[in-house]
Amino acid sequence: MQTVIMLFLAYRVHESFGPERPWWLQPERRAIPVLARTATWRYDTRGQEGLRELLHDIALPRRAAYWLFDENWHELSGYWLAPDAVEAAKKALQHDGIAITRHGAFLTEKLTPPSGHTYIFVGEFFHPPVLQSLPVSVFIVILFSSLLTSLLCAILAQYLTRPIVRLRDAAAAIAGGNLDARAGRGPTDRRDEIADLVRDFDSMATEISDLVQSNKRMLMGVSHDLRSPIARIRVALSLAANAPEDERAELLERIELELLRLNGMIEQVLTVARLESGQMETPKVPVSLSQVLDEALEDARFEASQSNAEIVGGEGWPELTVVGDENMLRSAVENLLRNAIFYSGDGGRIEVKLSVMGGVARISVSDNGPGVPEDALPRLFKPFYRVDDARNTSTGGSGLGLSLVSAAVKFHGGKVTARNRQPHGLEIAIEIPATLAK
Repeated sequence: MQTVIMLFLAYRVHESFGPERPWWLQPERRAIPVLARTATWRYDTRGQEGLRELLHDIALPRRAAYWLFDENWHELSGYWLAPDAVEAAKKALQHDGIAITRHGAFLTEKLTPPSGHTYIFVGEFFHPPVLQSLPVSVFIVILFSSLLTSLLCAILAQYLTRPIVRLRDAAAAIAGGNLDARAGRGPTDRRDEIADLVRDFDSMATEISDLVQSNKRMLMGVSHDLRSPIARIRVALSLAANAPEDERAELLERIELELLRLNGMIEQVLTVARLESGQMETPKVPVSLSQVLDEALEDARFEASQSNAEIVGGEGWPELTVVGDENMLRSAVENLLRNAIFYSGDGGRIEVKLSVMGGVARISVSDNGPGVPEDALPRLFKPFYRVDDARNTSTGGSGLGLSLVSAAVKFHGGKVTARNRQPHGLEIAIEIPATLAK
């Protein structure tokens, strides 16, 4: 619409200033014949003096000047006229009585009064100010175009700034501690850069919220899991102080066991922190993935026998080599197996599979336990995350096992995913770069 208006405006301006019909000369062109007849009558009746008075009276300073010529182009009033102006007047006479010059325009009118003499009346008109030269229709087009453009700009500004205002408000809310604030409000069909920015901002806000919640869970988890062995150590120390010699040895063994658990938990926390921060400086060497799985399965079958659980797998899989850390890989697989054994319960069934495709090894561990809620699947690998928010330690370990798995897999350039099985159960799969052993 705006383009159409501007084209129409340009057309009207061109028409107004065109050499064939300039708008600002139309009144003068209509007046020239009348002035010409008046000037010739005055000259025929009152001579040069009367003509000079008339031309002086009708001339306008810096706007219009007039002359009267005979048929031989002799000026009859005695007023001075530049030679180039005479040439312009001659040109006008040959071109429908008008000639446009750099400074303005010349209008001519040739007539023969009753006296029988031929006269040429010439008027020179200087360009008026731009605003005076524009026709009313152009002003109307300019006004209408300005109003419409202003309206369109206001609508466009509102359309563009509305999500930016929401971004600012959401950023201020997040800075104030409201981590649930988001810039996007409901679904939108916008596909421009601002919409992409809003979506990226909301994704970032979600990541920040998850990170803060993860840190809170980690702090609560560490404080909870460290408090329990420390409390047991304090009780054992209190009892050992006054216990007989034979009971004291048993209490000291209990203290040593709790200290080992405490040290293992701290090592897990530090390992997760180093892996997630990229500060792990463990050298990477070729590791037999098949051997690591065989050793982990052997230990897991012994542990599963305590609950009559069955582990299926471990036969006929390919010989694969992974560049990484053997202990870290073994720890990741053991954590998956231990997690599956625990949630499968008495008489459970765990399936372990290994396959390779396109240079990527896939290890899957599936159980027939209760599974987890769908919305909890993406958060299973967060440190200290538990589906059971009550953090009842009887329902699992410290909450670091799967986060260690995720960190170890990322260290080896892979990824880990989880999905619920039907009708029940959970499958966790590890994918890492690997090559077939030669």
